Amino acid sequence: MNIIYEINPPKILQAEHMDLAMLNSEKDKFLQRVSIISEITNDIHLTDSVLGIPRMSSVFAAQLLANTLKNSSFNISCSIRTRDRNLNSIIQSVADSLIANVRSLLFILGDKPTFSHNNFESFNEKPTEVVRALNNFGFNKFVNLVLSVPNRITNSKSIQKKIEARPKSLITQSISSISEIRTLNEILKPYKLDLIPCIMVPSQKNRKAASIIGLDWSQYEGDFNSFIEQIESEGIKEILLTSPNSFDEGVQVLKKIIK
Repeated sequence: MNIIYEINPPKILQAEHMDLAMLNSEKDKFLQRVSIISEITNDIHLTDSVLGIPRMSSVFAAQLLANTLKNSSFNISCSIRTRDRNLNSIIQSVADSLIANVRSLLFILGDKPTFSHNNFESFNEKPTEVVRALNNFGFNKFVNLVLSVPNRITNSKSIQKKIEARPKSLITQSISSISEIRTLNEILKPYKLDLIPCIMVPSQKNRKAASIIGLDWSQYEGDFNSFIEQIESEGIKEILLTSPNSFDEGVQVLKKIIK
């Protein structure tokens, strides 16, 4: 089972101020972290302005990695927020990702932007419709187009629309139990869609992030390795490992579960 490690590109503003020297310093720190990860796993996922905080573009960060890393087998995937873009700019980003040899693109609506004019209305591009359009343009021949799915299904029509958009796979929100994976697997089985569960590293530093999204990790906090093994036994081929507030703890867990 492949382990994809999630990492955030550098923040652009520091204390709501642009500091180029600091941005370059954060870029170097980012590259160093990815270098560490690349020695453990060949798969990395770059986020796109999590919580609406402006960060270096995931696709630009992917290009940086393509120019920096010597590991030719490294697989990069990127999130792309549709809230901040119209379809033209999305097409530009997707084309840029092809040049950077990005393997997969996860389209998400994303949180509201931290900075915007009072009268600014977000672009109304829905991730599902974006993937549908990109498939029609033929981009799916060159890059995997991916959508997100809740860990608990409360609206069957919503997930049906995602399935009908013909994504390559679906990435879940942070999973709290094996039963959630089983339910999603059962729904997706007739459509031969890959399910990629997102798993948050249970640690003290990540507890606030878990609380914000309502994640209860009590079912796997005590034996994380066993939980990962159970996920693999459900036929899952890949998981997305996230440790939003502690890179070091994330790396420690990554080393333990990759044998």
